[in-house]
Amino acid sequence: MRKLIFTLIIILFISGCATTSRRQEVSLGGAAVSVNGVSYIPANTIIGSYGADHSWDPVARKLVIEKGGKRAVFCVGTDMALVGGKLNKMSAAVIMESGKVMIPASFATCVLKELFLPIKRYIKKKIPTHKGKYAIRSIVIDPGHGGKDPGAIAASGLREKDLNLIIARHLKSYLQKESIKVILTRETDKFISLRQRYNIANANKVDFFISIHANAARAKSAHGAEVYYLSDAVDDTARATQAIENAALEYEDSSFDVNGSSSGTEAILADMLCTENRAESEELAGCITTGMVDTLGVRNRGVKAAKFYVLKGAQMPSVLVEVGFLSNKYEAKKLRNSNYQQRVAKAIAEGILLYKHRYEKSDGFTRMDLAYDRQ
Repeated sequence: MRKLIFTLIIILFISGCATTSRRQEVSLGGAAVSVNGVSYIPANTIIGSYGADHSWDPVARKLVIEKGGKRAVFCVGTDMALVGGKLNKMSAAVIMESGKVMIPASFATCVLKELFLPIKRYIKKKIPTHKGKYAIRSIVIDPGHGGKDPGAIAASGLREKDLNLIIARHLKSYLQKESIKVILTRETDKFISLRQRYNIANANKVDFFISIHANAARAKSAHGAEVYYLSDAVDDTARATQAIENAALEYEDSSFDVNGSSSGTEAILADMLCTENRAESEELAGCITTGMVDTLGVRNRGVKAAKFYVLKGAQMPSVLVEVGFLSNKYEAKKLRNSNYQQRVAKAIAEGILLYKHRYEKSDGFTRMDLAYDRQ
């Protein structure tokens, strides 16, 4: 009898362990419901199953699910989701059903499972980091203005559109020597719309986007270099530069939407991307500023934020570089010199390579991945 009781205890113990093990597995299949022929899973089920945190914006109808520094962002009414800083197209749009946010089941069970997989299982199943996984491989350089849009014009007659293209060509040459693929939005003096510029970067899925410009100001004494990333302008100088560069909109087709989107949903998606890329854009801006100040010895006007339309639609880190002031006769004279133009391009290249070094050394600024690798 004692042996029988002991055997039963062992069986119950093993069964309990097996049950616990199964509960630790992420399973969402049984939670799916069909809405208009599409299989959905309630967001609260996903959050609970993955042990994730979340936040909900009832005005924008935006849901953020986060775990271990990894984020997935959804907007009700759109079939696009921002996962790990990249846009992903789902099989159907996110919907509200009976007061619950519903996410397409195929996306929840595949893409989100990869993103939020428990750490121990992730370490066992992930492909080992290979050399160059986080390498900067390609960028788009945008020579601002062009064609019917001359940009700023110096008293000497130097046109910003010409200067931007010269510097961009030199910059391309320097970076290609470092095995970086470079795409120019324009190779000649032709007009390219703001939407076309950032769409070139999006279509080629490059690592980042840089728009080259030269500044102008009412104060003729203004001089130096400054680099912008996309965010709200916080001072009058930034707002003035924003107004000057966005004045190129007057050359756009009348159908161009100055808000950079055709719907409220697209505007939300653009804002999501901006938020995800802001930190890396600011880091890139800082590196380029350092390269220009250290190499050229120009006045450091700092890293600034402004809402430039040419950056607004970019789906990757992006910055706008102001190489100097054409309204300052001394700086304009230097910018007219071909040797100095090459030095400006090299200075920007030095900044980009500094960013590349930091990015690759830190595995794409992904501290969590480094923590996984050390375990």
